Amino acid sequence: MVTMQDVAKRAGVSKATVSYVLSNSPLITEKTAAKVRKAMDELGYSVNHMARSLSTSRTDTICIVSPALQGNSFSLSMCAYLYALSAAAHNMGYDSLLLTNDSPQALAKAIDARKFDGAILLEVRDNDPRVKVLQQTKFPGVLLGKPRELGGLDYVDSNFEGAASQLVDILADAGHREVLLVGWPRHTYDSGLNFALRFRDTAMIRARERGMDLHMVYSDNEVLGSDLAVKQALLAFPDATAMIIHNDAALVSAQQVFKDLEVEVPDDISVVTLAPDQMATGMRMPFTSMSISLNEVAKSAVEVLDRRIRGHAEGEQCVLVDAQRIDAGSVDTPESND
Repeated sequence: MVTMQDVAKRAGVSKATVSYVLSNSPLITEKTAAKVRKAMDELGYSVNHMARSLSTSRTDTICIVSPALQGNSFSLSMCAYLYALSAAAHNMGYDSLLLTNDSPQALAKAIDARKFDGAILLEVRDNDPRVKVLQQTKFPGVLLGKPRELGGLDYVDSNFEGAASQLVDILADAGHREVLLVGWPRHTYDSGLNFALRFRDTAMIRARERGMDLHMVYSDNEVLGSDLAVKQALLAFPDATAMIIHNDAALVSAQQVFKDLEVEVPDDISVVTLAPDQMATGMRMPFTSMSISLNEVAKSAVEVLDRRIRGHAEGEQCVLVDAQRIDAGSVDTPESND
C-alpha cells in the first residue's frame, strides 16, 4: 500500500508538507501542491477522506449545484459540464457531491451541514437567490455564469459575448444581411438564464452594428422537438440567407431538417453555431462553429474554487474562457445561395 511517506519521497518534500497539501493548507504554494498531487497520481495514492475529515475541518469535497432537467428538455452542455467538473475536482484531489435542488433554502441547509468545502453553481440567473446565500454565509463558492450583479463573488464561464460577436461577424463579412438566430425556449430567457441572454443580446447588438437583420426564433415546443423551430424559421423567413444556432438539440436535429426540406448547406443557406467542443469536433458537426472548451471552463472553475477554499484568493476572481473557431465550410456568400 502506498503511504504518505512514499508520496513525500517521490515529491521531494516532507511528510508534513504532504499532509498540508491534503488538508488544503494556505501555507503551501501552488507549485508545491501541484508537485505533491502529481506524485500522488503517479503512485496511485488514495486519500481516506472519511478518516481525514475526522481530524481536520475539511471534507475534501465540493458541491455542484445544478437543477435537474425537466420534461423533454435536452442539453448536452449540461451533462458534459457535470462530467467535466467531476473530473476536474478529482484531478485536484476532491470528491464531488451533486445537489439537484437548486433552491436557496436547499443550498443554505447543505452549507450549514458542512458536507463540502465549497460550491459551484450552475444555471446561474440574473437576480439568482442562491448568490445571496453565498454572500450572506461567506461560504467559498464559484458561479459558473456571469449574472449582472456579482456581489464580489468569483465567476468562471465561456465568453459568450465574444462568441456571439464573432459568429455575427463571420456572416456579415460573407455579405449576409438577413439572418436567423435559433435559440433556446423563450422561458430560458424570461427566467434570466444569463448565458442565453448574454449570447442573444450581444448578437442582436452586433448585428445592428453590422447592418444585419437578425430574426430571433425560440425553440418553444419541447414535445415536438427543436427541429420544429428550425423548420418554422426557414418557412417564416424565406429570404434569410444564413442561420446561427445556439441550442444543443436544434444543432443535433438541424442536419436531418435540412435533408428533409432538401436545403443544401452552404449552397442554399449558410450555417454557424455555438457548441461545446464535444459536439463541434467530437460529434463532427458539419457547421462552422465557435467551439466551447467545457473541460477548460470546468478546470478553471475548480481551480478558482480551490484557491478560495485554501485562502489563496484575494479579491474577486473572474475568468472568461474564449471559444475557438472551427471552420467546417458551411458559410458562403449570399449570392451563392440564389
